[in-house]
Amino acid sequence: MQKFLAPLALCLAIPLGAIAQSPGARSPDMTIGSVSAGDLHMILDGMGATLTLTGVNAQQAPYVFAISKDGMSFGIYTACANPDGTDCRGIEFLAVLDSARSIEDISAIDQSYAAVSVYKTDDNTVHVSRYVILDHGVSWANLLENAEVFEVLSAKVAAEVSGHVSAQVAQPAQDSVR
Repeated sequence: MQKFLAPLALCLAIPLGAIAQSPGARSPDMTIGSVSAGDLHMILDGMGATLTLTGVNAQQAPYVFAISKDGMSFGIYTACANPDGTDCRGIEFLAVLDSARSIEDISAIDQSYAAVSVYKTDDNTVHVSRYVILDHGVSWANLLENAEVFEVLSAKVAAEVSGHVSAQVAQPAQDSVR
């Protein structure tokens, strides 16, 4: 009887999630209500993107810069409720494009893409942004789907406005949180 109970007790002591997932993996139906730098890295892994830079802004909110599997440079920024960069319930995916197109042209393009925001920041720069609010949580699968939507639509907008995607730089991330 002891030979039967000891292995059974050991099996019950191991959480089923530890068996089902590798360390750091996320179940597709796991609810995400706040993110950390580690989560941003896992989003990049899920996108098949290559990390180029990671850091925190002046409010300690984590961000990452990466290059997509198709060669697009982009950043993922967090918006955090606490001044120490915790309780980050907002994620902004952002691509910066070179474009001298007019504000009117960019506004018309923006109207064509409801799932992203397309806007001019100066005479030669256009941003493509997708903001995801995590209040009350979203599934990990939904978060990765949002990343995919951003990536696909950013590539379409880039082709429409200029055909060239600029590399992101860390300085804007340190100056403000959107």
